Amino acid sequence: MNIKKQLRRFYAFGFFACLRIPDAVWVVFLAARGYSLWEIGLAEGIFHIVSLLCEIPSGMAADLIGRRRSLAAAGVCGVISALFMALSTHFFGVCLSMVFSALSSNLISGSDEALLYDSLLEVDRQEDYLSVNAHYSRIQNFGGVLSNAASLLAGVLSYIGFYLVDAAVCLGRIFSALSLMEPSVTENQRKRQEHPFRNFGKRLREHIAQAADFLRTYPRIAGVMIADGLLTLPSFLTLMFLQQRLNLLGLDAVWLGIPVMCISLARVLGVTLGQRVQIRNLKRLYMICALLVGAGTVCAGAASIIPAVLGAMVAAASMDVWVLHLQNRLNGIFPSDRRATLISVNMMAYSVLMVVASPVVGWLSDMGTTGGMGLCVLGAVVAAAGIILPLVNRKRR
Repeated sequence: MNIKKQLRRFYAFGFFACLRIPDAVWVVFLAARGYSLWEIGLAEGIFHIVSLLCEIPSGMAADLIGRRRSLAAAGVCGVISALFMALSTHFFGVCLSMVFSALSSNLISGSDEALLYDSLLEVDRQEDYLSVNAHYSRIQNFGGVLSNAASLLAGVLSYIGFYLVDAAVCLGRIFSALSLMEPSVTENQRKRQEHPFRNFGKRLREHIAQAADFLRTYPRIAGVMIADGLLTLPSFLTLMFLQQRLNLLGLDAVWLGIPVMCISLARVLGVTLGQRVQIRNLKRLYMICALLVGAGTVCAGAASIIPAVLGAMVAAASMDVWVLHLQNRLNGIFPSDRRATLISVNMMAYSVLMVVASPVVGWLSDMGTTGGMGLCVLGAVVAAAGIILPLVNRKRR
């Protein structure tokens, strides 16, 4: 494998995967179409129900059929999702869009991380994973920056136009995914490339048993996954409900992408900081990051425009420091043949929590005049988890 060419193509996929131009204004678009924050939260909850149901199966598909194929299928689902949102006139169409959007995210999550790590492992460069993954995250965040800047087009482009452009971007994901090479670091992976569906039922049963056996061998990983899900809860909910809150505070929809763009730039800084900091104690890192994420989320829900955006920036940067080091630690433990599946198990913990948190935060945000109560409660929960979970772990030890 030509690792330099593989990484260039992988970075291109990451850019297209995070270039989602409706993200900065989708809540405002739905609110302008007459949907309440509760309904918008429900739609987001549907997204996470589908994520919960399909997260592990999509990881298994990536391990058994191929990570490259999964990433290409994610682009197809993205196109369908964008077309449903652009052309539907009822809430049911919005929900269908969320279903395919969730499938697209499921097919990417785990698959891209597994493909990247195994690509480096194939050429014996797995020790470079932290720095390469950090660069990949920065490229993704720059894609997010451009997506947020696209909110400036809200004055001249309708929501239909936004989603049609989004569908075109998803085509770029398909082509960039198909340009990748499938890494082969085990005998099973080499066989999979030639005959991906041969003895699929038997392979699936063996795969499930082996993944379950791994989790039984490393029981503390389950606790780490739950803790990670709690800390990363604000990652999307803050962006989602801060949009409407800033609009209620007087910021025009045309300018909503600017504060969200600042949050994406903060994530770039967080990844850069995380790359340069040497971490030995994940528990201590979790406590620090959870307190910062919680405080920043409370600030996003309670403060005026500028402090709210600054709080969201602190939360986003702290979250990415944690995620970068957690991914590096877990991938050093996960076996290659089950890597995408086990990463998906980690993502499932987040989806389980989001199924509950999304509509609840939306319902709380409907109270009051500035839509910030839900974020305040969410931030308090995350900060409390940063204090309580490490203490619980210490008692168990």
